[in-house]
Amino acid sequence: MGNLALSNTETLHMVGSVVLLFMAAHLLGWSARRIRQPSVVGYLLAGLVLGPSGLGAAWPQLTSFLLPDHGRSNPLGAVIELSLLMVLISLGAETDVPLIRRLGRRALGVTASSIVLPLVAGSATAYALGPSLVVHHPLIGAVLIGGALGVSSLPIIARLVDELGISRRDVGQLALATAAANDVYGLVLLALVAATATTGGTAVIVRAVVGLVVLVVLIVLFGQRCVDFLLAKVRHGGPNATGSVAVAFAVAFGAAAAMQAVGVEAALGAFLAGVLLGRSRFQHGDVLARLRSFSDGVFAPLYFASAGLLIDLRAISSWHRVAVVVGLFVAAVVSKAIGTGLAGRWARLRRGENRALMILLNGRGALQVIIATAGLRMGLLSEFAYTTVLLVSIASSVLVAPTLRRLVGDWEGSEDEQRRLAHEERIESHLLVREQRLLVPELPDTNRGLAATLFDRAWPDAAELTVLSSVADPDGEVVGEVGRPVRWRAAPVTEPVEAALEEARLGYGVLGIGISPTAHGLPPAVAALLNGSPLPSVLIRPALRHGERMEVPRHIAVATTGTTTGIGAEELASSLAHRHGARLHIVHVTPDDTVTVSRRRIMSAAEAPGGVLDKASDRAQQAGVRPKIARERALSVSRGLLEYVQQHRIDLLVVGARLRRVGDAPFLGSTVEELLGSPLPVALVAVVVPDAPAGDLDQPYIERQAP
Repeated sequence: MGNLALSNTETLHMVGSVVLLFMAAHLLGWSARRIRQPSVVGYLLAGLVLGPSGLGAAWPQLTSFLLPDHGRSNPLGAVIELSLLMVLISLGAETDVPLIRRLGRRALGVTASSIVLPLVAGSATAYALGPSLVVHHPLIGAVLIGGALGVSSLPIIARLVDELGISRRDVGQLALATAAANDVYGLVLLALVAATATTGGTAVIVRAVVGLVVLVVLIVLFGQRCVDFLLAKVRHGGPNATGSVAVAFAVAFGAAAAMQAVGVEAALGAFLAGVLLGRSRFQHGDVLARLRSFSDGVFAPLYFASAGLLIDLRAISSWHRVAVVVGLFVAAVVSKAIGTGLAGRWARLRRGENRALMILLNGRGALQVIIATAGLRMGLLSEFAYTTVLLVSIASSVLVAPTLRRLVGDWEGSEDEQRRLAHEERIESHLLVREQRLLVPELPDTNRGLAATLFDRAWPDAAELTVLSSVADPDGEVVGEVGRPVRWRAAPVTEPVEAALEEARLGYGVLGIGISPTAHGLPPAVAALLNGSPLPSVLIRPALRHGERMEVPRHIAVATTGTTTGIGAEELASSLAHRHGARLHIVHVTPDDTVTVSRRRIMSAAEAPGGVLDKASDRAQQAGVRPKIARERALSVSRGLLEYVQQHRIDLLVVGARLRRVGDAPFLGSTVEELLGSPLPVALVAVVVPDAPAGDLDQPYIERQAP
């Protein structure tokens, strides 16, 4: 029977190597960030310091400990391979496929030009410089070097874009999309080169190429469905971070093993699995963040530091080899800049954007290490070629950061771009109306078209709308007056409430429920759903005169209270008013019945300068709406709102309410109950707070800030 345990020597070697690399990588990574350089530069330098070109030159035993001679076991290698897979899972999860699609022609043109010209220039230069770089298969090795030097690095570019604060700028999005496409291209190129260079004859090459094509087709056609199915299964009982992590590892290592089995680098499988995991709509919100944290904090430092160990500056032993390094550096940087610049002019980018993109796409590091390490392991590249590729990557990345900061530092972009950025920032800060998944369940005595129409008219276009129906994806089915794509989910007819609650746990942000105008109070199914729902809910009931349709409102009134739910109601009303050109009335009602002195003081504070009304007005104006402010006094809040609606011909009244539970029944408050009993168009935002103390439910926003 085999033995899985390591010997004492092997255990000491593995643990000691990991500790040395980990500490050195984090120390020099921190130092690199201090001088405003990417962390990966520090990680590579950590390996260089510990390797034969640094401390190893004075202390050969250190090099022997970290890099055992051939024939000796090296448990560190398994840790490094695992680290590579983890880095690529995280890298794939960060790849924004919708962004690439959205940028369309511009991204395609910049990607193609920034890849082809550097590949041709780098390959031709490497082939001409010849024997000192490539060990076997000169042409294949030269193509691998050209690909490694020409590809941009998504992690490096992403960090630079984030540090400069241009991640949502046009140039930042284009750079990220192009870098993501570069990563896909680089890994596919590596897989094809590995398959072509594999010894064993034509049969092995054909098997690898055919296997690669088959696996990629299967992943594209069925991969996302499989990942969504598995993640949905582990979330049926509610958010399940542990189950989602298990699915992520199973999918990633399964894809990596399949790629390796057909003779292709496992790295490509892990990367594609990461893309699927990052795109899944059932992904647990914290899982990818945790994977990135582990990747950035543990696996990336280990992998890149180990790659730096193999850099041997002693291989640059003559002026001829210095010239080779310089020549490849110039070929890589200039060809990348020219290719990107030509594509930028074709895409009609502004001069400043084009220059920034030319510099930004010269960021290299992560993928160069992966490609060069694989080439060295396969025997295609010499140690000198490996050292050259990594030195060129480090040098170009070091130059990119300061050059780009000087160029982009004070550049605010065009007026259109500034307006778009301000809108995105405002949407991101919203409590309710923001980019998130929206769910409309089909329940007895409800109208799914009303809720779907409201979501379509008020929420951002990027918010995904799902309808839970007894029939999945019915042909030709129309949901209300919805202009965006609708995703259908099947639900059993016998238990619609239980099905809706189960679906709501799968990563949605808001529930939408349409109520008939003739209904008295909440239908039983709606009450049961609200009672168990983990999500904020939007109830829409049209005016009696409109029947089962939601008309486009001309005058919208929102009751402002300063509470979290009140702010959510303001967001909904402001979004509707802005998108449809309606007049927005912000109404604050002070009850004049027997109220306590403290309550009167709160109401007075709400109407004072800088109080609730002023803040509500500011939020509306930030949303692009100039509201009418109304201060009303009545015997009750509901009566004051009803009187205002009648006097000013309001088409839609929006109020916020916290859901409370009286026994086993949901209670939305006396104000909402009275409004639901009137023949008015009412959009109700009900936020579920299962364990909130009763005295805290109506505490004003001016005293307790919203989360």
